[in-house]
Amino acid sequence: MYLKSGFVQAELTLFGIDFVIHGFLQMNMNKLLTLLMILIGFSTAYGQIAIGTPGAQQIFGAVSSLGRDIVRAAEYKKEKEAQEAREAEYAGIIAQADELFIAGKYREAGELYNQALGLKQDQYPRDQIARCNAELARLNKEEYQLLVDKADSSYAQMNYDLALKNYTEALAKKDLQYPKDQIRKIKADQERWDKVHFSGLLISDSRTDELSSRAYANDPFSDFIKAGKYFLIDEFLVYSNFQTLDGIAVPANTRLVIYSEPYFKGQVLLDVVGPVIINNQTKKSHAASAEAHSREFIAPLQTIFPPSVRSWSSSDMNKWIKGSMEISTL
Repeated sequence: MYLKSGFVQAELTLFGIDFVIHGFLQMNMNKLLTLLMILIGFSTAYGQIAIGTPGAQQIFGAVSSLGRDIVRAAEYKKEKEAQEAREAEYAGIIAQADELFIAGKYREAGELYNQALGLKQDQYPRDQIARCNAELARLNKEEYQLLVDKADSSYAQMNYDLALKNYTEALAKKDLQYPKDQIRKIKADQERWDKVHFSGLLISDSRTDELSSRAYANDPFSDFIKAGKYFLIDEFLVYSNFQTLDGIAVPANTRLVIYSEPYFKGQVLLDVVGPVIINNQTKKSHAASAEAHSREFIAPLQTIFPPSVRSWSSSDMNKWIKGSMEISTL
């Protein structure tokens, strides 16, 4: 069956096609769906209309155009709702990040600002991330210096374990050379305390030119000898034998036996278990030497080597280097 053009115009007027095309965006989705069903009816009817009929072509074109507009409107609404959801999520994350920043939790705040930046490329989270990084750098500097100060104090007290811990933590805050150097010094000090300290000067609590070495501190007059058997002392002492052998310090749980002759023969000149300090009796009459030997040592050497474990040798220690010795760990 063919439709006349007058009927087509009546149908267009009846369904308000012109109005729908230009005003559909103001409708709600329920009205749009209802209209779509009506248009589907037109499509079905179109199957019975001859393609060559001018009025049918007008109806078909109007229906097709309106269908595309309805689809675009639905997609626009969906995109708008998604955008609004992202905006709401972004605002919520920014609010949480701001609270953390005010509370001084800069690392956590920075993570949230980065998360917000993934939702919206805005300048504000970028600026806040920079502020978080600056605050963290400032805190790291303060924490670093505090840890170094604690480590220096512990090192001076010969609390090597605590000093190592604090220097290592400081190094984690800032990768600087100073804590690395201090860690190496501490490890060297710990190794020395497992050995016997021989000095060409008296052994006391401080280093004094031409008078004394500080116990277990490295200097140009000291040798540190580990456990073992030494058939001729003179062969193994380098710095302490440069002038004369005048001081020996033995750490705790270490035994030192010195013989008057090589290869562990002759008279036993010394047989002690540390902690002990033995200074050369030839220096005993010198006031400065006597004072360096008997005074109250600085902490913690006073605790390690109190006056009760310090003594003068029974003979001239300068001659001991011609003998032999045994060092053993108990």
